Amino acid sequence: MLRNFICVRIDTERDSSTGGKYGVRGIPDTRILKADGTQVARIGGYLDPDEFVVELQQGLAAAK
Repeated sequence: MLRNFICVRIDTERDSSTGGKYGVRGIPDTRILKADGTQVARIGGYLDPDEFVVELQQGLAAAK
């Protein structure tokens, strides 16, 4: 179980500085970051739900 996890959605058209900081080039773009903003993993583009869950679990495991 994950604890201390916050999910944030950012509209990169309205907040282009955050999108630029992380090099977002297209939507959807999912990033897993540490509390200090360091990127741990990136999931770019659309994946079907089962694939997304696998990628998300791998990224979250890398964040530990």
